[in-house]
Amino acid sequence: MRGRSWWLLVTVALLLAACGSAGGTVPFYDLVADPARYAGQDITVLGFYYQKDGEQLLVVGVRTDDGFQNPVPLGDPIWVEGMPPEVLGKLNAASGALYGMVQVHARFEAGAFGPQGQYPARLAVARAEDVVALEAAQMQEEWVPADLDIPGAVALAALTANPASYSGQTVTVAAYYYWTPQTWVLAEGIRSLDGVNNAVPIGNQVWVEGFPPDVSGELHVVENNVHGLVQVTGRFETLGGYGPNGSYPVRLVVQSAAAIQR
Repeated sequence: MRGRSWWLLVTVALLLAACGSAGGTVPFYDLVADPARYAGQDITVLGFYYQKDGEQLLVVGVRTDDGFQNPVPLGDPIWVEGMPPEVLGKLNAASGALYGMVQVHARFEAGAFGPQGQYPARLAVARAEDVVALEAAQMQEEWVPADLDIPGAVALAALTANPASYSGQTVTVAAYYYWTPQTWVLAEGIRSLDGVNNAVPIGNQVWVEGFPPDVSGELHVVENNVHGLVQVTGRFETLGGYGPNGSYPVRLVVQSAAAIQR
């Protein structure tokens, strides 16, 4: 559980240190230590983007409870404006927040930004191509195979796009089951270092309860994490308020499940 949080922090620290001497890249710590020095310049910087409840920040690291849920930004933040929607769609989504490691090329400004002008520096992104979601670009991603044929199955994207149409019904889905002590979801995909380690769910997600422990044992089991491709049948519910911080609007209560071997 702590290993993932430690990995996030160490990885970004190493990247920041490694790229600090690269041409055109400014170390994150230099920006927050002396904003006036870089004011008005177009710069490139690495960090973690964090967005929740109106906050739009670039920080040096993010701490989580279980490698995924309850992300907390760490260090002195930089306010960010103009983060492209296509980049936001590639970040981790948990506990009502979006977060992930990014490389940003933007105009850096010093002053008073954000709510009540509480942030002394800002990055103003002008173009989508000036931001790279590094975890999506450099880590391995697995998605539910398009050729997977399960009679009567409903796509997870269809459930989340139009939940009222399936509310109260028994449905069958093919998805990636992802479990930690704080997170129990079905997701469209999994992002990891190598197919097994440091995994997080990606794409549309549904909170899940009642997943059989014996089926979990057939999936990838690493420290406090279980994940793998499964077929699940259960009752689909849409009352909302499920999972950590009540951040999941829909839930599947499992009636039966089976691992899918590929």
